[in-house]
Amino acid sequence: MSKRKALSISESQLREMINILVKNPSDFFLSGQCRRYLALDRWKSGGRYLRIHEELDEGVMPGAVEHNRKELERDDFGSYTRTLRLINPLKSLDPVYGGAPNMAVLTIGPRTEMEIFHLIGVGFSPSNITALDLISSSPLIDTGDMHNLPYPDRSFQVVISSWVIGYSSSPQRAVDEMIRVCADGGLVAIGATYEPTLGRGVINKRESDSDINGSMFGSVSEFTDMIGDKLNYICFQQEPVGEQKGAVMLIARIKH
Repeated sequence: MSKRKALSISESQLREMINILVKNPSDFFLSGQCRRYLALDRWKSGGRYLRIHEELDEGVMPGAVEHNRKELERDDFGSYTRTLRLINPLKSLDPVYGGAPNMAVLTIGPRTEMEIFHLIGVGFSPSNITALDLISSSPLIDTGDMHNLPYPDRSFQVVISSWVIGYSSSPQRAVDEMIRVCADGGLVAIGATYEPTLGRGVINKRESDSDINGSMFGSVSEFTDMIGDKLNYICFQQEPVGEQKGAVMLIARIKH
């Protein structure tokens, strides 16, 4: 068997690829490190813009706002890879594949601009992206509550809830709101992490005001049960094997 050759890139090839990126700046957002750098730099240079939603629904887990506010104040923008797990399979699905620029998308709970940049990188138009969170670090992110979304019925072709449903003690109401604002035939994408040692259901074992555990889900069926008869079909699913820690993810087409 012949020895594999290492991949090498010449200086001229590197310069040309940089020129390509300069002509197509949204491609920079395909890099997680670029997304984090730009979001953090804009946060710092923008005077650490901070808005907090004041009218909290009873479904918001205690500690949710304080937990996220403290992370922002530490310039902690969290994992830039988190959104990969939902957005990567989402971008391959019809009609997102090839049609993303013309689709209205709502991202719930991004907190920072990193998730917005990721959506731009995979083809969504900035003018068609709406973002909402209890705590906002950017004018691009509305402040609001996922239990009472401030948008009309059937406003979005894609609704993304990326690792935020665990902040709810009333996840059914949060899912009902996602479905309400999702267009007929639109896609709802939900992701959460299962931690077997905490059990399932609403968990709230806090030691301080900024501690939060939230609601815990261990299977896709828990999401599909909440969607109920509004589920058209499952486009993508992932759940841990057995009682292992891992991601629970669902992308489903909705029917009204």
